[in-house]
Amino acid sequence: MEGSELDRFPRTQRAIAVMWPSFLVAIAASGVFFSAFNPRDLFPFDLDIHVSPLAAYSIGFLLFWLLALVSSYGTLYFILSNYRFLKKQGN
Repeated sequence: MEGSELDRFPRTQRAIAVMWPSFLVAIAASGVFFSAFNPRDLFPFDLDIHVSPLAAYSIGFLLFWLLALVSSYGTLYFILSNYRFLKKQGN
């Protein structure tokens, strides 16, 4: 793939290629995590924080999504930088 071939994919399509897998991973991760842990048990030192369980699930899901998004973007970055490096080397 040449640089022009990479550019033929719209930016939104590239963004979705990163966001969609990270969304699916966040669904699985939050399902597994909250099956094992109750959101009320996650607050340290018995702090009385008034957060509904639904809000705790939502915050947890968004944090898992952010973590998976950073991981997916890192993968895309290293694939593209490796491709560009190999192209400069003539491989």
